[in-house]
Amino acid sequence: MIRLDPSDIVAAREGDRAALAAIVRAAERPVFNLALRMLANRADAEDATQEILIRIVTNLGNLREPDAAGGWAMQIACRHLLGMRRKGRVEAMRLSFEGFAADLDRGRAPLDQAGLTPAEEKIAIQQVKIGCTLAMLTCLSRSLRMAYILGDVMELSDREAASVLDITPETYRQRLSRARKAVVGFVSATCGIARADNPCRCASRVVPALAQGRIAPDSGDTPDAPDPAALSATIARLEQGRATVALMRSNPNFTTDVGQAVLALL
Repeated sequence: MIRLDPSDIVAAREGDRAALAAIVRAAERPVFNLALRMLANRADAEDATQEILIRIVTNLGNLREPDAAGGWAMQIACRHLLGMRRKGRVEAMRLSFEGFAADLDRGRAPLDQAGLTPAEEKIAIQQVKIGCTLAMLTCLSRSLRMAYILGDVMELSDREAASVLDITPETYRQRLSRARKAVVGFVSATCGIARADNPCRCASRVVPALAQGRIAPDSGDTPDAPDPAALSATIARLEQGRATVALMRSNPNFTTDVGQAVLALL
């Protein structure tokens, strides 16, 4: 959830530049993490984050209750991401769980063919794992994807998620149930982190991912997330549904500097 200081809301309305900057900084990371999990592409997520932050700060005058600013901002973010006319780059691939599983089955190769250093291999494996779990969610419709992200990834309660989506808790629970069933079914049948007897391993996907330009282990971007091998050992002790949740929550709290660009625009 986005957490905004009510005193910053009041001060920003009165023209306090520092308060406005504080609002942008507080909203930037949760909005970006929501956008990246919805769109599975950093550039698309940063564009969406910038648009959402601008909507938030330019509509502060319409907020009736400063104490409810966080939920109000989250509602703006969800509405924007659900209502975007253009599709993100990964969304445009129109992935289905069946097609994604077939792609994973075809695209594997020994890690030693990548020609990477041990340090680069570690980064590449982590990038593959993050990219796969993000892209996997785009197999869901936007409404089911949002329900899953809010509930099982961001851990909002049914009431909180239903409020930001402006639907009834019952409708939200139905969406979350459908999304969970699809995601758990896919992960349980394909992911080697979730189940040791599954064929797909992050290491085996590095060579195809490098060839397709999907990862860049020499970019200096080292994700702050659990090592897939260590994560697999933890997940092995969990039942299927919780194992899938643990896998999806293991992605890092992604960072971005897009807030600075928004402040420069204002």
